[in-house]
Amino acid sequence: MEQIKYGEHEDQHIDIYHNEDQEKPNTWLILIHGGYWRQKFSKSMLDTFLNALLHEGYSVVNVEYRRGTFEWPAPIEDVTSAIQAFKDSDFYYDETLISIGHSVGGQLALLASNEVDRTIALAPVTDVPYTKEHDLGDGAAEAYFKDAGDDVLKEASPIHQTPVQSETLIIHGFDDEKVHMETTLTYASKNLKDQNNITLYGYKLLPHLECINPESFHMKDMLDWIQH
Repeated sequence: MEQIKYGEHEDQHIDIYHNEDQEKPNTWLILIHGGYWRQKFSKSMLDTFLNALLHEGYSVVNVEYRRGTFEWPAPIEDVTSAIQAFKDSDFYYDETLISIGHSVGGQLALLASNEVDRTIALAPVTDVPYTKEHDLGDGAAEAYFKDAGDDVLKEASPIHQTPVQSETLIIHGFDDEKVHMETTLTYASKNLKDQNNITLYGYKLLPHLECINPESFHMKDMLDWIQH
């Protein structure tokens, strides 16, 4: 693993795992963690998920970004800068870039979809006003955005930034209590009115954190989509 800094803050860095096996030499996967904008949740949330992707033969980038006390738009500015820093590095030779974001990481992946070739959003936060209104994630939106205006909340919401700018897969469970499937269905429907570039895999039983469990049944579907 090698680390590249893309800013001065300690959280502004990416970890690069170049897979020496080269089973999938033409693709890089860029991981973006969730945690509902809380500082205590870091890229380490995706360690097990990341190792499984390495085992599948992929090279992987794990993105860290500012959150917590760093107000919006710091997270999306950082993710955009992180992807650009990787593109500017000696590791990148115009291979296919696929971002994979979970929860708030899915929010960031969708908002940064113009930076990559394809996007995967796992139980993504797509509607910040809805998240705040329904007190999801133990009041996460209220805690992070505080008294930010509607314009800021909409700017942070992929549902208000359609259409998504790359071919996209969304994976979500109908039983997810942290991010409601209702928001994903609305987001997908709105995108499909603009252009047909979203695939949605909805599962009856897929709790929020199961989305990043590499032993969960949905992984095969995700890997098949990546390879098609």
